[in-house]
Amino acid sequence: MNAPLLEVENLRVTYRVGRRRVEAVKGVSFSVARGRCLGVVGESGSGKSSLARAVLALEDGVAGRVRFAGQDVAALDRAGLLAFRRRAQMVFQDPLGSLNPRLKVGAALAEVLRVHKLADSRAAAAQQTARWLETVGLDPAYARRYPHELSGGQRQRVNLARALCVGAEFLIADEPVSALDVSVQAQILNLLKTLQETRGITWLLIGHDLAVMRHMADEVIVLKAGEVVERGPAADVLAHPSHPYARELLAAAPNVGRALARRAAGSRSLGLMEPPSAVQDRPPR
Repeated sequence: MNAPLLEVENLRVTYRVGRRRVEAVKGVSFSVARGRCLGVVGESGSGKSSLARAVLALEDGVAGRVRFAGQDVAALDRAGLLAFRRRAQMVFQDPLGSLNPRLKVGAALAEVLRVHKLADSRAAAAQQTARWLETVGLDPAYARRYPHELSGGQRQRVNLARALCVGAEFLIADEPVSALDVSVQAQILNLLKTLQETRGITWLLIGHDLAVMRHMADEVIVLKAGEVVERGPAADVLAHPSHPYARELLAAAPNVGRALARRAAGSRSLGLMEPPSAVQDRPPR
């Protein structure tokens, strides 16, 4: 068993709503070993996104402890937090809303490299941008496109490239395929799996579709109203959930989700390139 890269102990997230205090995450604890994928599932409002943001030190009102590679994230100074942010990144649900509409893809990636001082010239940034676009299955010529000129799957690949280009080894994916067409979802899931296998990426996968979790996750925790109600190996939890809430989630998983997981698992290869089957997927000129 690999040593934990992420350790979360008794994490609590509290928001102030008017005069009231609302606890969105209530004493959650878990760990994620290097190179593994932990799935966090639950319905909307269960605290999944609050948990994810707290892990990355993006929330106020957080109690408990988050340790990354043995370091207490809350104790990091500014330089330490910047280094942590290079190693731990998030991929959001909305691929279009995650990108600056005024920046071409190449400029968006180059900006990240500049902020983190990972490219000392425009030529070096362009070279790195091309390499990372290829890593996520896009032709480097897509660097000349604006986000609105890409399909949803291509935008999500760009978001992955942006996270990876700073050297991230831990990625939180907050429902990364729920906003995509079903025909593209399996391709993105295969890409996530490939990155885990070839680059040792550690994943915290947020979602509500247990069929997707069955394909991606090694372990699963089920959140209800900010509390963990079930946890264990993904194969066990998803095949024989013991908590009534987990059983309800499994029963509610749409047939299309199950078909998606079968398609992703049964692919002949983990090829990364999207087929140019739609107008927006035409190769860049």
